[in-house]
Parts: sequence; structure tokens; C-alpha cells
Amino acid sequence: MNDLANLPAFPAYAAALLLLGFNLLGLANATALTRGQASEVINPEDQALNKKATVVFEAGNDKTARYRRAHRNALENVPFFLISGFVLTALGASATIGAALFYPFAALRILHSVCYVKALQPFRTISFVLALLLQATVLGFIGYYSFAR
Repeated sequence: MNDLANLPAFPAYAAALLLLGFNLLGLANATALTRGQASEVINPEDQALNKKATVVFEAGNDKTARYRRAHRNALENVPFFLISGFVLTALGASATIGAALFYPFAALRILHSVCYVKALQPFRTISFVLALLLQATVLGFIGYYSFAR
């Protein structure tokens, strides 16, 4: 494992992993908290914990729905980035390349989550597109490190 930690881009990758992981945990818990504050549950058996709760399945209050959509969007985008970022790190990307790709991606994805929850356009779309471009750049570097070097 120390060999992995000694790769030049690993510190930036690990920092991005931590930031993105905490963002996912935050969104998941915010979804649960806002659902609880609204006395909503998503499964009938959950009413055993809160007799006054309403079963909402996929519906429910707007605040919970926004957190849930932000969380789902992150779940659609973050795992692929973490896998491709790991591959790029393992291929020996420099610390500079890792920092230039991993830190901004993490920051943009967190910004996207905040903008999603707060309904901030056009910033939500801008942060999404910029993060998407960074993801494409990671893939480009994987291709370069794999085939063109």
C-alpha cells in the first residue's frame, strides 16, 4: 500500500476522495434529516419509528426532494471520477496533473451540490459542465499515459 501512497498524484487523489466522500455523506444525511423534520418516511415499516409520519415513497417535500436529487446526481458522477482518477494516479500522473484535475473536480462537485440544494442557476449548470470537462480531461490523460507515451 505504501507504493500507492508514494505515487505523485496520490495526495491530490486522496484529498478529492475525502472531500467527495464527505459531500455524499452530507447529502445522504441531509435527505434523511429533512425527511424526518417533515415527518415523512419512505417505507411503510418506518412508521413503526414515527407513528405520525406519512409514507411518501418518492414524493414528499421540496427540500428533501432537492437533497435527494443532488445526492443522486453526485452518485451518478462521483464514482466514475474516483475510478478514473485512481487509474490515472496508478499510471503515474504527476503531482501537478493530479492537483490540477482532482482538486477542482472535487470543489466543482461540492459547488454543484450546494447550487442544486439552493436552486442556484446558472451556477449549478456551470459547475456541472466544468466538472464534466475535467472528467473528460482525466480520460484523455489515461489514454495518453496508456497509449501515447
